[in-house]
Amino acid sequence: MAQPDVIVIGGGLAGLTAALHLAEAGVRPLLIESDVRVGGRLAGAETETLEMGGRSWHFPAEHGIHALWGQYHNVRAMLDRHGIAAARKYARYEEWAHAQRGRVLRAEAGSAVRRSFIPAPFHYIGLLFRPAFLRMLTLADLIGLPRVTGSIYLALAYDPLCEEIDFGSRTVAGLFDGWPPSLRAFITALMRSGLAAQPEEVPLAGFLAFLRFYTLLRRDAWAFEYLPDDSAAAVIDPLAAAIQARGGEIRLNTAATKLERTPTGWRVRWTCREEQGESEAPQIIVALDAAAAKGLLTGSPATAPAAEQLIWPTCLDTGVVRLWFSRAPNSTAESGVCSGDMTIDNFFWLHRFQRGVAEWHAATGATVVEMHIYGPPDVLAQPDAALIAQAANDIQRIHPELRGHMFHQTMRRNPPSHTRFGAASGPKHLGVASVWPGISCCGDWVGYNHPSLFLERACVTGIAAAARVLDSLGRPTPQVLAATPAEAPARAVEWALRKVRKAVGRKDKGQGEG
Repeated sequence: MAQPDVIVIGGGLAGLTAALHLAEAGVRPLLIESDVRVGGRLAGAETETLEMGGRSWHFPAEHGIHALWGQYHNVRAMLDRHGIAAARKYARYEEWAHAQRGRVLRAEAGSAVRRSFIPAPFHYIGLLFRPAFLRMLTLADLIGLPRVTGSIYLALAYDPLCEEIDFGSRTVAGLFDGWPPSLRAFITALMRSGLAAQPEEVPLAGFLAFLRFYTLLRRDAWAFEYLPDDSAAAVIDPLAAAIQARGGEIRLNTAATKLERTPTGWRVRWTCREEQGESEAPQIIVALDAAAAKGLLTGSPATAPAAEQLIWPTCLDTGVVRLWFSRAPNSTAESGVCSGDMTIDNFFWLHRFQRGVAEWHAATGATVVEMHIYGPPDVLAQPDAALIAQAANDIQRIHPELRGHMFHQTMRRNPPSHTRFGAASGPKHLGVASVWPGISCCGDWVGYNHPSLFLERACVTGIAAAARVLDSLGRPTPQVLAATPAEAPARAVEWALRKVRKAVGRKDKGQGEG
């Protein structure tokens, strides 16, 4: 391949999105990825094969189950444009399972939120019309509802992803102080399932952004679709094929080690197994996770002085346990979130939405459940066998009918690439438009003026990074799709709370000057 027009460093969803949009515009990208597979947190992994009923059944492992949420407009547009993952499965039911004092209570909560007859931001009232949910609350929870509501509506007064707000080191733990126990457990379960961290670890800005994007502004923001197959087969492999079909090149096992300025752009030094080499291009796109990007940019003399002044987010370890059972649970829910005295944070019944597992279930009546463990670190430090045993105990407490039916198990430990999301914005955080000429950045942790998180943010920043390159070349640029606006009542409450916030700010400023 001749010298590429642009080098994309990192083959996660953000890097693949950027490379695809460049290739679609007739620009030749070279994408380099340090791993043996592209995909990042959507990458495939080893396949587990079981023999049952005289047939081999294959279960591809992955970083964890992913879904396309209501506001993932840019991800859907890209996939639909190329006919990728078209057979997605709409989510119907999600349980909340709470363990306390030796028993487990359960209530279906997902459909009550997204199908509520009450508009946002009041739609969570719909949960109070569900007897199973009410049984999980105490008198203290009902008395404390106004305090909880007031705390949650803080997200309507601030938009951390689209305005520069300094919350300092404040975490969600302070917001939760004084909340009644069951409601605190419920919101914590939702938060941990989405942000993969404990309340004392989650930056307040990240939590407010999470509420706004996924649930508080619209009922249908909580609607989502499961991928029909493992994420590599459903999304990543077709995206990579689309890039290569349009003239892009992908090199695996190739880790960027240093960036150097050249008279015409940038030189990327890299290693590939035992080989060392270099590639040059007028522009580069850094599409790495936060830890890898920090290592590359602070380790390159050409970028280190500015990179060392940036604030870098931390990354989190996660664990994934899969258990195989000879029968399915009685529940019709596809998934659930957990709180209280349990190790697992959420669970997914794969036969409900993955085609290969559904076929196996139809033939054998068996099922496999995937459970995620997001810490804390002392929990993840335990041996695999201990975590598998705890996960098995948790899921069988939730579904006692499964006891005695487990026959296989696996444990996967993911590298620390999942970002502790803090809604970073401003000059002290890395953004799509970097401070270095000819370098753009993308990733679900990268700053950009768009109210999106995770897969959608990876896609949005990938499109925006590609657009910067194409604009510099005088080519037409792809447009980032906006999020659907808040429902009318949510907009009204947001307007009122922002007025109050500004009035309080002016008052505090006046008192300070006085």
